[in-house]
Amino acid sequence: MQVPELNKPLSLSNLHQNLPSAARTHVQVSKDKRIPAENERPTYRIFEDWHSEDGQKFRPGVWLFDMKSVGRGQNTTPVPTQQWICSPLYVEAVTADAHDGNYGRMLRFKNTRGNWHEWAMPMHMLASDGSDLRAVLYSMGVELSPKGRDALTMYLQTQHPEKNLLCVGQTGWVDKNFRAFVLPDGTIGPDSAGVVYQSEFKADSEFGTAGTLEGWQSGIAAMAVGNPMLVLSLCAAFAGPVLVKVNAESGGPHLIGASSTGKSSLMIGAVSVWGSPAYKRGWLTTSNGLEAVAAAFNDCLLALDEISEADPKDVGATVYMLGNGQGKQRADRAGGVRKVARWRVSVLSNGERSIATSMAEGGYRIKAGQEVRIFDVPCGDRAHGVWDKLHHHPDGCALSDSIKNEAKAHYGHAGRAFVANLAAEKADLVELLATIRARSEFSTNGEGQEQRVASRFAVLAMAGELATLYGITGWPEGEAIRAAGTGFAAWRNARDSKGRNSEQSQVVQAMTDFIDKHGDSRFSDADTLPDPARPLLIRDRAGYWRNGDKGRVYLFNSVGMREALTGLDFGLAIAHLQKVGMMPPPGNDGRSSKSLTIQGHKNRVYEVYPCSAIDDEGGV
Repeated sequence: MQVPELNKPLSLSNLHQNLPSAARTHVQVSKDKRIPAENERPTYRIFEDWHSEDGQKFRPGVWLFDMKSVGRGQNTTPVPTQQWICSPLYVEAVTADAHDGNYGRMLRFKNTRGNWHEWAMPMHMLASDGSDLRAVLYSMGVELSPKGRDALTMYLQTQHPEKNLLCVGQTGWVDKNFRAFVLPDGTIGPDSAGVVYQSEFKADSEFGTAGTLEGWQSGIAAMAVGNPMLVLSLCAAFAGPVLVKVNAESGGPHLIGASSTGKSSLMIGAVSVWGSPAYKRGWLTTSNGLEAVAAAFNDCLLALDEISEADPKDVGATVYMLGNGQGKQRADRAGGVRKVARWRVSVLSNGERSIATSMAEGGYRIKAGQEVRIFDVPCGDRAHGVWDKLHHHPDGCALSDSIKNEAKAHYGHAGRAFVANLAAEKADLVELLATIRARSEFSTNGEGQEQRVASRFAVLAMAGELATLYGITGWPEGEAIRAAGTGFAAWRNARDSKGRNSEQSQVVQAMTDFIDKHGDSRFSDADTLPDPARPLLIRDRAGYWRNGDKGRVYLFNSVGMREALTGLDFGLAIAHLQKVGMMPPPGNDGRSSKSLTIQGHKNRVYEVYPCSAIDDEGGV
């Protein structure tokens, strides 16, 4: 399949003309390459190579030809001057976003090695002393005059080309028509003409390309057939551009497997859809850093490697943040409101432990909302580690090494081909998703959390099937659906073999853990009066206990009950405990607590039967 080329923003046929033309300035770059006469100054000249004239040699670059006055008073004399500012650099177009803001300039420049490059520069980088701008230009190979800092700023400010471009500040779809998809080095799609990626930084190399699509198909995609975990990982990579078209939230699978089973190879294979192995990121980062990373991969794949490197205290908040699709609201230096980072990403994570285990190490209990955003998928217990089929390789290790090597040689083409087809897609993907979701692979018991995760797996399946339909993967029809179904079954089995409600399980576990930990130290017999001679000291009393027909019942006071259910919605938690039989139903007065005589005094307590909801296998 021929991979579509990116539409280059500086093609004359591609330029938007609907933005307002900027005001002209008198100091422009002249197309005339001769040295200007005195009456033609001030003006700029750009020499792309060494220029000789009237016995003078001018190095390649931007030159300012001006006049200055020499002498004092009435004896001043105008004298021509010339100043080299930087290596060859053209200001090709004015850039602005769809709201007539975020103005910038499209620059075309020749670097130290003589190669031409383009970069859309935000105009705010000219503020202050312009050091941020110079740092970026230096990093891209532009040579600058140490004495021409102010001259560079003046040159860029005074250029107002007639060409206008629409700038976008992050990757992904340009608008709700989904006919233009922006990457750092260009734009794909029928409506991509005149749309450019504008950033304060040099375009990330992670979105680069190497090798060919055909090489990727034979080296990585072909090895996925019969290996549902690799198919699922590649589906997660393709799902990024699909999410917004089917109104799906950010999120994705967290692959769990022991060390050296091949789960890292699954991630390397997935990132090859969009770029080099350097595309992936790690869990070891600050929340601010992860916000920036998520925004940088908008409408694409966010690959997070090795959850064990993350601070356990941050994992839960990170899962919520990624799923919600926006960062924290912050104030700027002047006390105003900063622009909130926003994104929509398909997440692929991995590690040797689950999200819940990672959070537990930080003293936190996973919540149902976190479980359905980034969901655990055990993957290391297949026939050969993460692999079911070795193809022509002798063992799983050899297949893993092959995937890694192929991902270094062929990458970046599949994602571009996918969005090119997706931008021209006229079918109703919401309807297609509903058809896939209705398949037996994604059937559920009707419980809300299971339905949400099944829908997420259906999105992955749809993305993979579309990539197959477009001729990108070379997989048989239905391969992606089968893999997503396998992943959903693995998630469901890991969550609970009986398919129980996750929130309900958390409430039961929280109560059981509290009684196991404090049942002998913070509770005492409700029917035995204390001996005045030998008083029993109970510190931080949580309640009492009493033996009855159902075994021991714990009589929690209000403080103890709320402590046991810390981090959970108190009312919903009580309802869950009543539903599984750990608490009696509300009384005639509608209250879940009841008034009982304890050691001769009336007390209002909550009755808890810790063994009532636990079956022989430890399930609810």
